[in-house]
Amino acid sequence: MSKQFKTIKPISAKQNLWSTLDIPVGTILEQIPDTKNLIHPIKGIVVEYRNQTIGIPYEYLIPNYEHKTTILLFHGFNSAPENKQAVINQWLIDNNLSDCIDLIAPQLNYNPNEAIKQIGSIIQEHYGNIIVIGTSLGGFYANYVRAMNQTDQIKVHAINPSWSPSQSLKKEVNKAQVNLKTKDNWIFTDAHLNYLAHFEKSCKVELKHYNSTNYTLHLATADELLSFDDMISYINDNKIPNKLNFYDTNHRFETINELLENIKHELIP
Repeated sequence: MSKQFKTIKPISAKQNLWSTLDIPVGTILEQIPDTKNLIHPIKGIVVEYRNQTIGIPYEYLIPNYEHKTTILLFHGFNSAPENKQAVINQWLIDNNLSDCIDLIAPQLNYNPNEAIKQIGSIIQEHYGNIIVIGTSLGGFYANYVRAMNQTDQIKVHAINPSWSPSQSLKKEVNKAQVNLKTKDNWIFTDAHLNYLAHFEKSCKVELKHYNSTNYTLHLATADELLSFDDMISYINDNKIPNKLNFYDTNHRFETINELLENIKHELIP
C-alpha cells in the first residue's frame, strides 16, 4: 500500500533542480516507486503530481499516516543485530515503551550499496519519528543517514562509528569471511570497498552542512579497533552541531543500557 505525505513547506519549480512544479503547503502526495532513480533513497520519496513524476526531499514532507516512534538499529561489519537488539528490547519492556516504540534491526546486506538501499527502504516505510542507532560500520551508516537526510524527523546516534571504512577495511578485501553470528560465508570484494569510498566522500561533503541538534556520538574510551581523532577533528573544524558522550567500555560497546538512559528523553513519545 502506498504511503501518503503532506507538504510542510512550499515547493517551487526548479527548486534544487528536482521540482518542476509549484506545490503549496498542505498538499497530500502519494508515494510511488522510484523506477528512474530520481532521488537518493535516504533523502526523500518520489510522487506523482499533476501527471508529473517528481522526487521530493523529506525536509518538505511529513507523513499523512499513523506512525510510531521507530528505532533503527544497524550492526557492524560481518556481524548481526542479535545481542544489542535483545538488550534494547528488554530495556523497552522494562520502561513500558514496547507498545509505543518499534525496534527494527535488519540483517544488513554485505554489499554496502545494497545495504544503503535497504536502509533507504526502511526509512521510507517508517518515516516519522525515527531514531537511528548504528555501531561500528553501522555507525558509519548512521553518519551517512545524518549527512544525507538532515531533517529533525530523524535523530541519529552513532556508536564507535567507522569514519573511513574504506581504509580500515582494506585488509579484509578478497578474504573469505565467516559471520560468527549468522554463519554466512561470503567475500568482501574490491567493489564493496569502492562503494564505501564513494559513500564516505558523499558523507563528508554533506555532513558539514548539518545545522540542527539531533546528532549524537557515543564513543568508547578504550576502543581497541578504531580511532576517532579524524572524525572529531572534522566535526570540530566544520562546526557541525553534535552531542558527544564517552563510555567506559571497548569497541563491542557493552554499555547500551547506559546509552539508552542518556537518550531516554528522545524515546518517550
